Amino acid sequence: MAAPMGNQNNKKLKSKEIKTKVYKDYCEHIARGYSHKSWSYDKNGLTLSWVSIETYIKNDIDFDTVHKEIAISKSLRLWEDLGKEMMMGKIKGAQPAIFQIFMRNKFGYDRNDTEKVDNKSMFNNWFENELKSKKKVKVA
Repeated sequence: MAAPMGNQNNKKLKSKEIKTKVYKDYCEHIARGYSHKSWSYDKNGLTLSWVSIETYIKNDIDFDTVHKEIAISKSLRLWEDLGKEMMMGKIKGAQPAIFQIFMRNKFGYDRNDTEKVDNKSMFNNWFENELKSKKKVKVA
């Protein structure tokens, strides 16, 4: 027999209290400079991976994304501060090239933020619009 619609049987995070606790742990992990993919939760018989929490964030209204966004900002600030210390010579043995690669990989430094242009789609859209406009013209 199938479970009734709206059941919560397969959900691990059922109460608002546990959702808040786990989400806070996730955001604190990110804010400490770690990747979201290195997070896991394994406490009091509750086990979750980063994939699970991302699914909750995407699909559950109890997870306000602003908390994750703030955590990402704090993480970036932490790494930028370390970069500043490195540039000022305060971190002995630091290797700027490794730091640059890390920042590129973690935060997308040097990536082009503009959307890639898909010429084929642009042409198809233009052509489709041209055909639609031709249909409106009455032939005498």
